[in-house]
This record gives sequence, C-alpha cells and structure tokens, in this order.
Amino acid sequence: AERLQGQVGVIEIRGQGLMSGIELDRPCADLVRMALAEKLLINVTNDNVVRLLPPLVMKQADAELLTEKLAGLIRMFLG
Repeated sequence: AERLQGQVGVIEIRGQGLMSGIELDRPCADLVRMALAEKLLINVTNDNVVRLLPPLVMKQADAELLTEKLAGLIRMFLG
C-alpha cells in the first residue's frame, strides 16, 4: 500500500495488523471486479475504501505480488 503514498486520488492509507484500508477520493466498487479478473480478492467498504484482509500465513513474496498488482490496478482505476 505504501507504493500508493502520494498518488493523486488516494486520500489515506491506514491499517492495523495485516488489515489495510486504502481510502480513495471516489467510489471504487468497480475495483472489486477488476481485481477478480487479476485473481485478487479485495472488498470495498464505505463506497470508497479498498479493504485488504490477507491471511496470517502470507509469505513475503505473496505480499509483494499483491502490493504490486493492486497498486497497478488502483493507478489504472484513478488514471
């Protein structure tokens, strides 16, 4: 999520433990469908917050792949 820090359209990135939220400046429900097409499972809360709840057994390589793919999707969506 830090890869999106300072990105136009990203209001705030917050988290606790492994749970993360990326608040955008617009409704982002379409991101769920975009992510599924890339084999990523995310959800959107409050109409404009992408929420991530990765498993506790996630490996570092998986976390890096998730971050890279999701950051690209969000940039494309905000583009």
